[in-house]
Amino acid sequence: MASSDQLPGSKRQLPQPPAATKQPRLAPEMKPLARFALHPLSKYRLACPQFKEPRELLSFSYDDQRQMQMDNRQLRYYQPPQLDPPLSLYAGIEQQILRDSSKNEHIDGLLAALAHLNQDRQEPADFVMYRGMLTRLFVTPFSTRDRWSMNATRVGQTIYVEEDLLPEKLAERQNLSEQHQRATYGGYKFESLCMIDAPAHTLTAEQLAAKLQARESAIVNTNSEYCSVFRTQLGPHALILGAEVDCVDGEKLDEFPARGYRELKTSRVLDSDRAQHSFERYKLLKCWAQSFIAGIPRVTIGFRDDEGYLREVRDIRTQDMPRIVRNKPRMWEANVCMNFASQILQFLRYWVSEQGPEVQYRLEYDPDATEIRVHALGKQAPFVTAEYMHSLSK
Repeated sequence: MASSDQLPGSKRQLPQPPAATKQPRLAPEMKPLARFALHPLSKYRLACPQFKEPRELLSFSYDDQRQMQMDNRQLRYYQPPQLDPPLSLYAGIEQQILRDSSKNEHIDGLLAALAHLNQDRQEPADFVMYRGMLTRLFVTPFSTRDRWSMNATRVGQTIYVEEDLLPEKLAERQNLSEQHQRATYGGYKFESLCMIDAPAHTLTAEQLAAKLQARESAIVNTNSEYCSVFRTQLGPHALILGAEVDCVDGEKLDEFPARGYRELKTSRVLDSDRAQHSFERYKLLKCWAQSFIAGIPRVTIGFRDDEGYLREVRDIRTQDMPRIVRNKPRMWEANVCMNFASQILQFLRYWVSEQGPEVQYRLEYDPDATEIRVHALGKQAPFVTAEYMHSLSK
């Protein structure tokens, strides 16, 4: 393992990435380097692997024009939403400003933040990726129907991972049903109804009242985002992850700021045993994985009726979620999620072996075969940016 003052790839002369960013599709006859069978799940029913509390390295923002800013301008502060009278989560849907979903941003923002950080010569990690990729690994043992694909490349000891945007996923983004569009918008609207742009304790009563009123008619803009970059460890794997943060309670903490962060989610009202089971089986699993990985202690869930009106708001502590589902039939198990993810990371570390950002591998999950495969793609247009590579060579 490299020492803490030696960054991976610091002495390599690396090519500039070409303008093309389209990822290659695998030929049907292309054989994988290796396969990893998902089942049986009993092989993951072990003690939970070590998991270190995430330590934030830095944060950054995307502004309303989707321009990256190395500051906290998009940090928002939690203030509970109004329930009486109930607010519509579909109000203003025609005015929303949507981020360009056809653009593949790769992991450019995360790498730009790390390039800024590398000025201080940070200790390298075994993996660099967005939280969403690790969340996908966590939930796979209990979300076996969801196909996914990732690209990976090794520079020094570090493996960089990005989502491989499958053609069907891109098509899905462009052709969402009206129901799906409304549900997605409702999630963003709920966030806007739960947040203000300054800590409440710094405002006068009149200022706070004005902000609470203004947020009800605020236009949803999905370009804006606040991101945390943090370091953690799962089993033997040192990880640097980037994650969107919805809001913070009070003011951002200087030490372990994630302890004050809060996730915001929405769900249809739970009006039957079947709905309750589905919520705990699928929604709670993803809520737990996302929040646990980032060290976020609390999730606030807004429950809407079929007309989109907010009927209930419930806080659930992240640490309580595994206990809520424990010993219930056909439910998820936290130790299985963690051990599976750790084993897949070990699988990747073994097979993603050739050096250089232009040398890429494909990690994919096939729900029909219930197995994970690694393919060697050979030389491709790098998704690790030239700016970031330059920061490693300083």
